[in-house]
Amino acid sequence: MLLFLFVQSNAAALTVVLPKPALLKKESVAHLKQAGNKEDSDQWKLVIFGFAHCKDVCPLSLANFSALMKAAAEEHIKLGGIFVTVDPDRDTETVLSSYTENFDPNLSYLRLEGEDLERFKAAFGAEAVFYTKNAGNQANYQVDHSSTAFLIDPEGRIRVLFDALEDVGDIAKMLRENREFFKS
Repeated sequence: MLLFLFVQSNAAALTVVLPKPALLKKESVAHLKQAGNKEDSDQWKLVIFGFAHCKDVCPLSLANFSALMKAAAEEHIKLGGIFVTVDPDRDTETVLSSYTENFDPNLSYLRLEGEDLERFKAAFGAEAVFYTKNAGNQANYQVDHSSTAFLIDPEGRIRVLFDALEDVGDIAKMLRENREFFKS
């Protein structure tokens, strides 16, 4: 539906504020509400795809999400973070709860399986490639995935695409200097 967003690690980082926000389908919005703070319908959301066994991209991304959520709170902007697993076989509810809580107690997670996960990933244009996952290796495989993150407004529209590793400063600056953006 959206864009091809597989970002290579050597690609130049670039924050993209969409001139025309991309409205997510109702099913995707419902999944985000399922993961997020159900009582706070006017909350913005940071969304990233990954997996709990990731050794580099995901830990840094979630640490950056935590910092952005704290920066938003200082500016009185309601902002939550959602980690969407692309590896539900290993990422159980227990694993995800513990994993996300290590970064920020207000960081949520979303665990979908099968076609639900495939439709949700497609709504964001998110890709994940599994390496060495086969019948003989169901525990120690790696997953190649993007570090593209999404800033979703309370109406369920993708407003900003950014690299969760490289572009956090841009988003923090938006939170501090462009508060009007978060009222639209």
